[in-house]
Amino acid sequence: MNILYLTMDGFDTAGPNNQMAMVMIREFLNHGHHVHLIQSRRTRKFSEIPDMLKDQPNLIVETVDRKVINKTNFIVRYLDEVKWAFQSFAHWRKVKDADVVFLQSCPTAVCQLLLLKIFCRKPVLFNIYDMWPGHAMDLGVMNSKLLYNAFRLIQKIAYALCTKIAVLSEDMEQKLMEQGVPKRKICIVPAWYDDHAIMRIPPEENRFLKKYDLHLTDFIVQFAGTIGYVFNYKIVLDTAELMKDDEGIRFQMIGDGAFKEAFVKEAKERGLDNIDFYPLQPVDIVPDVYSVCDIALIPLRKGVIGNGVPSKAPLLMACHKVIVNSVEDDSHYYRLFNDNEMGISVPLGDAQGLANAIRALAADPERCLQMADKAQAYSEKYYSASVCTRKFMDAFEEMRSR
Repeated sequence: MNILYLTMDGFDTAGPNNQMAMVMIREFLNHGHHVHLIQSRRTRKFSEIPDMLKDQPNLIVETVDRKVINKTNFIVRYLDEVKWAFQSFAHWRKVKDADVVFLQSCPTAVCQLLLLKIFCRKPVLFNIYDMWPGHAMDLGVMNSKLLYNAFRLIQKIAYALCTKIAVLSEDMEQKLMEQGVPKRKICIVPAWYDDHAIMRIPPEENRFLKKYDLHLTDFIVQFAGTIGYVFNYKIVLDTAELMKDDEGIRFQMIGDGAFKEAFVKEAKERGLDNIDFYPLQPVDIVPDVYSVCDIALIPLRKGVIGNGVPSKAPLLMACHKVIVNSVEDDSHYYRLFNDNEMGISVPLGDAQGLANAIRALAADPERCLQMADKAQAYSEKYYSASVCTRKFMDAFEEMRSR
């Protein structure tokens, strides 16, 4: 099968979903499919073709140069993404042998879908990682109700134009159905991790530890990722402040983003010397980074769950880590960890609850180990790349047969 893969992101720029994207493409190739990837190139910080995808005979990569746009400038970003739809069109229009199209989610997907409908006429799977515009509205990136309703209507048109829609969770599926998308059009493909890679890196081989000359003596509570709009750094500060006298427990914050500077500044102002900050790490040492911590912290802002899902969770679980979440307590994601006893979910804004959960795990290594065992087993069963990418390939076959 020939898959036309369209994404406005590029491997040269750090992103939370790059790890999943390169593993997914590799799985398509390993199953004998051909992939024609059209992507962006903006920062040139990393290689535009990851090592695992280099020299693949069934992979064609076309890269479009784009400018770096400040994420806080919403209008300019949106117009730039509209422009990207036409830039990529100039490339994919020449592709004549595609059987199906994989379109990675973006706010201007309707532009791509209209062009695909007119000029390509192949079945399209629209893969959604973040629900637009709900994600922007709930996080405060968009404040106009009028704009929200206009974009919501545009997005409904996008849903109608595609053949199938893939989302990451039951919470996201529910959001789509509330907007009139029939259940039969939706497939749930959770975030996944590379089950062919080594997930748990021992200290003597850990590249992150060697890079910063670190020694594992304390109980490490870690967040590693983008310190941006979805990340609730305020709850981390409040929790760390409640625990500043807890000896042997440290918070490790690894990443960059729009709120990194404010996060670091406020930590200093509060005198929180139990928080250590590190820059965002290359995607290839993510397992090394996750292997350093004792528990992982995922503190989200209101509105993230349902409009998206933490893509790092499956990889953390595969790395044999217990996750402590701060998320909406009426969500499927919240219940998933508590019900399966493979992590702890605490309601939004409950810093005392987070502190209590961390203390309880630090004081009970046996319980922590049992939860990590359950998390790893659950991840292997439901979140491995082998399992999840198979769902995409099944969807492709269904779309083509229709």
